[in-house]
Order: sequence, then C-alpha cells, then structure tokens
Amino acid sequence: MKKSHIIISDITCMKEKFCIAGFDTYEKRMKRLMIDGGYWNANQIPTRYCEILVDNEEFKEPRDYPHRTEDVNIDIKSIEILQEFEPGKELANALKSSISKDIQSIFHHHVKENAYVPQKTKCPSLGAILIPAHNIEFFTEDGKLRARITDYSKQLYELKVSCKYLRDIFEKDKDVKNLNNAIAASQYAHCRIGLARKFLMQENHCYLMLNGLFLY
Repeated sequence: MKKSHIIISDITCMKEKFCIAGFDTYEKRMKRLMIDGGYWNANQIPTRYCEILVDNEEFKEPRDYPHRTEDVNIDIKSIEILQEFEPGKELANALKSSISKDIQSIFHHHVKENAYVPQKTKCPSLGAILIPAHNIEFFTEDGKLRARITDYSKQLYELKVSCKYLRDIFEKDKDVKNLNNAIAASQYAHCRIGLARKFLMQENHCYLMLNGLFLY
C-alpha cells in the first residue's frame, strides 16, 4: 500500500453503511475509500470533515465504471488525522482543485436527461461545482430530502441528498427551513456531486446525488 494525503469531502449514507471519499492532494484526484472492498460502519466514520494520511491501494478485482475510477482499498488502522474542518469556506478552499465548471463537466458530458450516467461509462463518479448560493434550494418529495440546483451552464438538476450531515439536520424535524435559511445567509455554495450505484438489476442508471454542501 502507498500513503496518501486526502481531504475527506464526501460522507454519504448507504442504508446501514456509509461511503467515505476525498480528494488526494498528491495525485490531484478523488478517491473512494473502501474497507476490504466494502463501506464503513457507523462507528468507523469521521465525526467531522478532515484531512488525513492513509495507506491505500487499487482494487485487485475492480468494480465496473464509473465507480471504478475512484475506488481504493484502505488500511483503516493507518489513518492519521492532520486537521479537522467545519463544512464552510476553509474546507471549500482546500477542495477547490476538485471543482469542475458544471455538472456535465464532472462526468465528461455523459449525464443523460439531467439525471443519470449509464452504468459502465468510463468517467468520474465524484466531483464538485461552485455556484451562487441562491442557485440551490432544498425541498421534499415523498418525505425524502431533495435538492434543486442550477449550475454554471444554467442547467437545472433535482438530486437525491445522500450527505449524512445534511440528512441529520433534516431528520430533526423533517423540515427544509433551516437548510434553506442557511443558504439564504450565504453567498457561495460548494456542492459535492456523486453518482449512486445502479438501483435495480434491470436498470442501467447511476443517478446523480448531492454528496455534500459547504456554504460561505
């Protein structure tokens, strides 16, 4: 395994497990940090966004693209926390090298119907955009938290929210008011965008998700 310097940027819910990803400042790319090829338990995830050193290696038997692009296995015991961040300007600035112009650019222009990337497409599955804060709004659909985003190219997207900490805020009272008030008080929104694994065996779609939001 090699040691990498990674800024944790995406902490997302996967039913009972969690997916953790971050930006490798040495290799200038996103990495999804897997434990023996699997996701993290609740008692393993970071309590805050952070900068870490960690031993990691490529999968010996890689998954399909697009997730294959970022997948690495880590030795969780090797993690050394160097710095912790609040989800705001300092963290957004530390991650500015991971930003793309718009959502299509993150996924190399493979997004279909402003909603998904086909499974097995050779492109990234993680990235970010920076937009004016008023270009994002939270709403609910069937009791679930959703985000409406207009990116730099004036394209409108409606995304499932997978970010653990945004969902924690929402779950307190099942209301988007506090989230939207925070947006109204901010100037910029650093939005972490990712792709879900395909949901159904007969379906070939990896849907867009909001993996994180850092306002300032």
